[in-house]
Amino acid sequence: MKWTKIVRAVPILPAAWISSKIYEKREQEQAQIRLEKWSRFLLRYLGYDLCVRGQENVPQQETIYFVSNHQGTLDPALVLASCPVHLAFISKKENETMPIFGRWARNIGTIHFDRDSREGNVHMLREAARELKQKKNLLVFPEGTRSKGDAMNEFKAGSLLPAYLTKATIVPVVLKNAYTLDVGTSHSKKLEIEYGKPIRAEEYKKISQEDLAKDLHDWIQSRIEISPEDKTSMAPSSF
Repeated sequence: MKWTKIVRAVPILPAAWISSKIYEKREQEQAQIRLEKWSRFLLRYLGYDLCVRGQENVPQQETIYFVSNHQGTLDPALVLASCPVHLAFISKKENETMPIFGRWARNIGTIHFDRDSREGNVHMLREAARELKQKKNLLVFPEGTRSKGDAMNEFKAGSLLPAYLTKATIVPVVLKNAYTLDVGTSHSKKLEIEYGKPIRAEEYKKISQEDLAKDLHDWIQSRIEISPEDKTSMAPSSF
């Protein structure tokens, strides 16, 4: 986050810290509900307007593997603030030590892993598959790092393996203008998030991970580039 936004958020940090300590001992679902409220409050407090599309596309009774582009530091907050179901994340290990944010991430069951080691990636895949088998929803950022703009990085195909292993439903997520949380105040205060139509295992099982990763990447990129009034197609063309 831009340091000016961190300074602006200072007054609410003590309350967020105390809350994170309280919910450290609560059930994951309780922590998720609380963090969802904190996320909505934080965006309003910082003066951002979040436009949400496609919430009706998120199945309420299925295990979901959310696949999203990654633009800025607070991308998870946008998803938490708008998603109609509870979820946890897959995140790099460095984020686990972030003050307040790291504890909240642990409270909701986030999977932290060392993305630079084979052992870390194996751990992530194993834990993600285990969580999905337990009917818990997860969010992954297949780019692996922030794009910090509208042009996306390539998706890592291996990040989709947990869905293949567990036959979880995939829901693509489009974040637009989220990188403005990391830049100067002259940028737009309007953030956008869009949930695409669900892609179920019987639809993607015949497609390789590499091809599915490319299809998801290209569809999300196309949604970032399209104007709001033209947003009509809600699923990758391959499905």
